[in-house]
Amino acid sequence: GYKAGFALGDMESVTAYLQLYAGMAVWGCGDKLTRAGEIVRLHAKRMLQHKQVVSCKNILIHLQQATELIGLNEDVYSTFLNISEEEFFRQEMNCRGAHTMKLILHTCRMYLAVMRGNMELAAREYESNGAEYQGGIRFIGTITRVFLAGLVGFFVARKQTSDVEKWIHVGVRSMDTMKSWTEDSSWNYEHRLFLLEAEYYFFKGDKHEHLASAKYKQSIAAAKKHKFKNDEGLAAQKAAVFHRHYNRKKEALTNFQHAKACYESWGAEGLVKEIEIKIASLSQ
Repeated sequence: GYKAGFALGDMESVTAYLQLYAGMAVWGCGDKLTRAGEIVRLHAKRMLQHKQVVSCKNILIHLQQATELIGLNEDVYSTFLNISEEEFFRQEMNCRGAHTMKLILHTCRMYLAVMRGNMELAAREYESNGAEYQGGIRFIGTITRVFLAGLVGFFVARKQTSDVEKWIHVGVRSMDTMKSWTEDSSWNYEHRLFLLEAEYYFFKGDKHEHLASAKYKQSIAAAKKHKFKNDEGLAAQKAAVFHRHYNRKKEALTNFQHAKACYESWGAEGLVKEIEIKIASLSQ
């Protein structure tokens, strides 16, 4: 797609395809993250060379996310644009009309927070732009936002005593959307639906503990079968948190180790280091 666009001089098509690839590379496919990061970096350079600054910025958001997942200490905004990440974020949040870029920024920040297990931060990101997380054409950004919103909704509902109905509504709406998508393509969505269902039953409490446990196992198995290594790791990490909640130390440790192996295979060394800390705390 984008190569044909370059050949024809159709930069609008080129930018659309490259932005779509950047999202797929990090959020969608679970392919080796280091290789995906290299390709996204190359695309960002091409956009800058062709003076497509807005598209370059959109791609850089994904590149920064990949860089942090990989565990590299690089501010890609400084590398490409000579400004800091903080300054980039401030400028774009205050820029009128930068709707797509704001949405990508919030989604990437939310994704990083969820993958790191920092659900409180993910909830703050959701609330800062929550109205955007439940609709839109079924591109990878929309799919990711719906999935993340569901995880956040069930987590906050489980942790809070106020606004529980609000957060359950967020979670259930995401779960219902994922269920309808799974009917169209079980390969792409089934494992995410199982994880949302697991988190829903975790929220429901002790009487539904066995259902939650079964759904975590189904999510891990489906993600593994369908080769979504990133989501397999996330499902294992969520299962570990679930078992730790019920003081099943052995099961929690097994799942954290599973998550670590998935993240190592994916190339997300930044996540591996954080999982190692959790494993060490359980091993004491």
